[in-house]
Parts: sequence; C-alpha cells; structure tokens
Amino acid sequence: MNETIKTILERRSVRRYMSILPPEDDIMQIVECGMYAATANGIQPWFFSVVKDRSLLTEISDDNKKLLIEKSMDTPEDFDCFRGAPLAIIVSRDSTALFGEADCANAVMNMAVAATSLGIGSCYIASFRPAVTEGEKSADFCERLGIPQGFVPCFALALGYANAPLPPRKERVPGRMVVIG
Repeated sequence: MNETIKTILERRSVRRYMSILPPEDDIMQIVECGMYAATANGIQPWFFSVVKDRSLLTEISDDNKKLLIEKSMDTPEDFDCFRGAPLAIIVSRDSTALFGEADCANAVMNMAVAATSLGIGSCYIASFRPAVTEGEKSADFCERLGIPQGFVPCFALALGYANAPLPPRKERVPGRMVVIG
C-alpha cells in the first residue's frame, strides 16, 4: 500500500499521553506540514502557537471546564481538553479571511498525518475554544499564546506519545458516498 495512504488510514486520536516532549526537529517538521496545507487563493490565513508550557494548557483547560459547566455541559472530574498531552499547537485564523476556518482545518489535518508518520500521537481539538474566545481570561490567554490582533483561535492539535493502547477503530458508516456519472 502507498505509504501516505497507509499513514492516513492508520491515524488515530490519542487521548492519553506520556509527559515526554517529542524532539524539537519533529515538532517543527509537523508545523511546517501545517503551513503547507491547501488554502483558498493561497492566502495562508493562519497563525501557529506551539505551546510546550503544560501549565498554560492546564490553565486553559481548567477555565474551559468552568465555562462548559456554566453551560450545563457534562464534564468529567478529570476533564482536560488537551488530554494530558505535553504540548499542543493552537491554530488561529485571520478573522477577515472568508475561508479561514476551513484553511486552518486543513493545516491541523496535515499536522495530524505528519505526526502519525513520525510515530507521534495526536488529537484534533476544538473543545478548548470557549476559554480562549469567550471566557473572562480569553484576552489574557490569547496574549500569552502570542496570537496577533485580528486572529481567532479555532483548532488545536495535542501532540505526544501515547500512554495507552489505542482502542480498535470504529467501522466507517456505510452509504455515505455516491458516484455520479
């Protein structure tokens, strides 16, 4: 099987991580793969915050948990939107870019596939957003994440080495395709 297709089919969401940081060269290569994602009109409307400060990720997650509870959303006692990963890459979009969110989604998927190809686990995350977009501390968090004015955090990719075996992949839902012509 083609190696790229094999990697895409093997990619899984890791939800428990060891505290070991991946090598810096691998992290930068993963980010570079994000920067080479397809974008509408090639405008590259993103900003990447590589967060290796686990205490900052914990603060964001704790604040996020409070906001989710206020919205009456069920959250487990040990809630961590970054799943205990030692690092996360937060991808923010230029708020003026018409297709910025889709472009950033492309970047995160590229990085997830790149991480898998390097033997690094990942989890694609959007659940952290309330803390960085609407909470009382959102402006402080965005400043600490180095996010420029005019950019909005939209996705994150938790990264690290899996700390537990991955469960079997769910079967794909049948009947979700049609061929025309």
